[in-house]
Amino acid sequence: MSRDKRLQDRTIYPHWCTDTVRFSDQDAAGHVNNVALCAYMETARLTFMRDMGLMERSEEGVRGISAGMTVSFLAESHWPGRVELGTGVMRIGTSSITVGSAAFKDNFCIVAAEMTVVRLRGRTPHPIDAALRLQLQKFALPGF
Repeated sequence: MSRDKRLQDRTIYPHWCTDTVRFSDQDAAGHVNNVALCAYMETARLTFMRDMGLMERSEEGVRGISAGMTVSFLAESHWPGRVELGTGVMRIGTSSITVGSAAFKDNFCIVAAEMTVVRLRGRTPHPIDAALRLQLQKFALPGF
């Protein structure tokens, strides 16, 4: 579980998008449920990946896939509203990146996550080239 409190600081994130809190995101107690919170983190990760060009299959068949996710559920939240989703790069490996993301609603951090994406060519890890590495470094989270 990601308990790194630095991920709860909205000022560290270089990439932002938003999502809508839907009525169906609530559980029987009227709280936004954990599945919906994970979906917000997925939106953050995939929007970041899309904006970095990692969603498009290259001519060589290289693609990025999710390899893992650790989540901290930090505060209860309720419908209606919007969540602001911050994302940045925590680590760049040989063929993978780990991004940190958090969702903020009404100025509170409600969920934070660390998510790892692996680049594959077929079923084999594919190295991150120098151009992509440079692009990703521009979105590095400070202190990681």
